[in-house]
Amino acid sequence: MNLIAKPVLKVTAVLVLTLSSFVVSAQSPLLKEQIETIVTGKKATVGVAVWGPDDLEPLLVNPFEKFPMQSVFKLHLALLVLHQVDQGKLELSQSVAVKRAEVLQNTWAPMMKDYQGDEFTVTIEQLLQYSVSHSDNVACDLLFELIGGPAALHAYIQSLGIAETEVVANEAQMHADDQVQYQNWTSMKAAARILKKFQQKKLLSETSQALLWKWMVETTTGPARLKGLLPADAVVAHKTGTSGVRVGKTAATNDMGVIMLPDGRALLVAVFVKDSAESNKINEAIIAQVAQAAYQFELKKLSAVSPN
Repeated sequence: MNLIAKPVLKVTAVLVLTLSSFVVSAQSPLLKEQIETIVTGKKATVGVAVWGPDDLEPLLVNPFEKFPMQSVFKLHLALLVLHQVDQGKLELSQSVAVKRAEVLQNTWAPMMKDYQGDEFTVTIEQLLQYSVSHSDNVACDLLFELIGGPAALHAYIQSLGIAETEVVANEAQMHADDQVQYQNWTSMKAAARILKKFQQKKLLSETSQALLWKWMVETTTGPARLKGLLPADAVVAHKTGTSGVRVGKTAATNDMGVIMLPDGRALLVAVFVKDSAESNKINEAIIAQVAQAAYQFELKKLSAVSPN
């Protein structure tokens, strides 16, 4: 009896595994169809990258388009700064002098409102928190000065094996010429890959990883984007990017990040809306709807393969 029973159990296990794999692979085109339905008809170019925990490669929409990053590149910058902290080249407690008259004026900079006087000092850790959590443009450019400018960041990104990303300008340079923002670009595949490296904890020490994760979870910008239609208790570590509006078009409304699923696994989502003639509300709704579709897709996969 035992000799007969054992092969039956093995076959049953193989069948369950095969059926589970079939459910995952068979449903994948459905998610892409859902996403394409969301973006179709919009007066904008939309790029999407979705990388589920079971996927070997990300699902991509408009994979060959170059999308202006805007403040999304502050994630890349934070990775380099923290990498240099891990190397001992910089210290989180290191003081940086801020001279009000010498920094970028008339820009998004919560730090400049929080501190009074013509000159004050902050630490590198504070600059990172302002830059990542609050997307502060002045803090960003002060960090650029510490690491050697946009060229140094570009070289770092390339060193990670991520080719489809260009960084040539800081915030001040983008503010000086509206067209320069298009030179700081990424493909959706490259956006997914930098997120994957971060999520897999391959780039930073444990301490630096935890800090950056905390700042991304605490992000105050773009609450209606990736997080907009997700459950209120969903943990989302993300970085937004936003341009101004010129001649009725918004060059960039972006968000990319790591969404934690209920079972503790990570879902990576990046949505970039380029040259949009839609309202800001619609641009953000596109991002929120894609994130919701990807999240619900993963929940359905979990319920499809879980035992009754």
